[in-house]
Amino acid sequence: MASPVFRAMANVTSMQLDSETRNQLAAIAERDFHGVSLGEALKRLVREYKINQIMRRYEQLRADPDEWASYQSEAKLTDNVAGDGLPSADDEYPEYNR
Repeated sequence: MASPVFRAMANVTSMQLDSETRNQLAAIAERDFHGVSLGEALKRLVREYKINQIMRRYEQLRADPDEWASYQSEAKLTDNVAGDGLPSADDEYPEYNR
């Protein structure tokens, strides 16, 4: 049976970065992510990259009226299914419907 240290190390890898790139990542980690580790900063940057890719795809959809209409009609089907059997917020909280 592997020791806890060995199991933790199995998920760790190393990579070579030039000093300038490492320093830039450290600055981002400190300034924008409140001093998280470099690994955590890199995870957050990758997540932001993925979100930006998704947003670009939405822009592409909006640029094509037929594709955008198709997307919206499909989204409406999903939205309607997601709320099946649940009361609407308007019914549940009438005090906010003024």
